[in-house]
Amino acid sequence: MKIKKLCLLLLLVNCQPLLTISLVYNMKIRRVFNVGAILGKSQKTRILATAVPIFYKRDREFVDPVRAINFTEKRSILGSLFNLRVTSPKSAWWGEITAGVENEHFKTHGSQNLSGSRTGGDDIVFSAGHNWFPNKKTQVVFYGIGGFPTNFKVDQTDINDPLVGTRFFSAGFGSELSYDFIASLRQSCIIIFQNRFLHFFDRSWPFPLVGSRVQPGNVIDVLLSLQYRIKRTLFEGGYGGTYFTNQAAILPNQKINAPAYVRNSGYITFTHLIKHCPGFKIPLLIGAGFSGGTANLFKTRIISGWVTLSTIF
Repeated sequence: MKIKKLCLLLLLVNCQPLLTISLVYNMKIRRVFNVGAILGKSQKTRILATAVPIFYKRDREFVDPVRAINFTEKRSILGSLFNLRVTSPKSAWWGEITAGVENEHFKTHGSQNLSGSRTGGDDIVFSAGHNWFPNKKTQVVFYGIGGFPTNFKVDQTDINDPLVGTRFFSAGFGSELSYDFIASLRQSCIIIFQNRFLHFFDRSWPFPLVGSRVQPGNVIDVLLSLQYRIKRTLFEGGYGGTYFTNQAAILPNQKINAPAYVRNSGYITFTHLIKHCPGFKIPLLIGAGFSGGTANLFKTRIISGWVTLSTIF
């Protein structure tokens, strides 16, 4: 009976934070793919290719005195995201695809002592949208987003959380509203509000209990940021809240609903445009970013850092 309760707890843990570790969905990191404040409007189609080498670390604590379970988990990811973004003339319509190649490692200590690692591809995410300019200082963006796992199989190494990617299909939509307080060729200062809704479709989850299913539920993101540009240099920082709802573990004879919870985080980024990269005739954008976050659930602590390299065709 004790082993069954442990399995039930692990399955419940599974259904809660599955989506937090997949970097291709991370809203703050995805901000680096949109550098319109530096590029400006264009009369021709542009292709922006971006690579984001990244390090991500998450620590959590699991404490359950009723089931005599008390352990800590440490996870880290080292890899790179890749994004290809296409914008139409005047940047009205755009589409992009995001993928990642990563090595993820985890280790637990306490009542449960496990470790594992995997190297592979993160989910592949598509998004497309339209930018609308009501006036010279205001921009409104509407877009759709969806993703699929490059690895759908679940094995024993995924008992606490899947390694590299989510194992789920997703679909959703989002919007952005921004206002430029200072709009000139030399500098600009823009306040940005973004929100996004993602639904992840449930699926069978054989570990730790055969015949079980995971309902990953919905993810709602909100982000408020301030972006300042001086000539060809861009600074951005802000707060992001991620809300996880409608998650559950579905067993053959019962359904265990997980409590909704929120993850709070902040980020800062720096980007600089080099008009003519030495030895090449194409422009180059270089940058860096840092993010930190917390969640009350499992006393979660997250830090990540990245660099960005982009070029425009």
